[in-house]
Amino acid sequence: MKIFFVYARLYGECLRKAIAGSRKNPWTLLLPIPLLPAFFVIGALLWPLGFVGGILMVFVRAALISCYLYFTGEVVSQSRVRISEFGRSIGTYLWSVVNLGFVLWLATFLLNLALRTNPRVGYLFEQLFWLASLILLNPAPEIIYLRGTYGGMATVQRSIAFVQQNWIEWFVPNVPLAALVYFIGAVLYPPYTLGSLIAAIPIGAFFQLAMVFRGHLLLALDGSTHRQRMFRYRSPT
Repeated sequence: MKIFFVYARLYGECLRKAIAGSRKNPWTLLLPIPLLPAFFVIGALLWPLGFVGGILMVFVRAALISCYLYFTGEVVSQSRVRISEFGRSIGTYLWSVVNLGFVLWLATFLLNLALRTNPRVGYLFEQLFWLASLILLNPAPEIIYLRGTYGGMATVQRSIAFVQQNWIEWFVPNVPLAALVYFIGAVLYPPYTLGSLIAAIPIGAFFQLAMVFRGHLLLALDGSTHRQRMFRYRSPT
């Protein structure tokens, strides 16, 4: 029971900080609404252009992710951030995202190459690889903008090390948060309707608040031990 109350206080503090940072920058709660559709629309527009379109798609999508990470990182740091910083945001984490994407692409390429004689087994292993990536690289966005990793392998190694040390504390709140975001999006976000446009506002705001919460949670967990947390959060004060 003591562990339950200690971590409830830790999560509560992260949530309070996330709300405080978002109240300073309320417009950032709307960030996912234009960026997420743009991510997929750009893919649909550039994919038919072949190799050149694929290269362009990688960099444009990385720029969108960099933009999102920049503004989210500023909110986590309790800074005031303005839309006028959009130009700066595009390049801040561009290469960090591209480098991580290249590592993942190279891993899948080598996996498919090794298993090209058995496509069914290759497909199964590829799905297992992406499932493992989803788990082991779950904190990669926060690792990039909070720990400043640049190289793809550096991000992978730092993310895996963090998950190995904090997998219970990290996934206890993140799994239900991800499930809730998926559920809300599936139920309240029917495509191409007026209802979807209206529902996008609370869905996007909830998603953004959850991402800011994740940033504060990584800061609280990374570099501290379970014993230190038990001592720090043993009482409400």
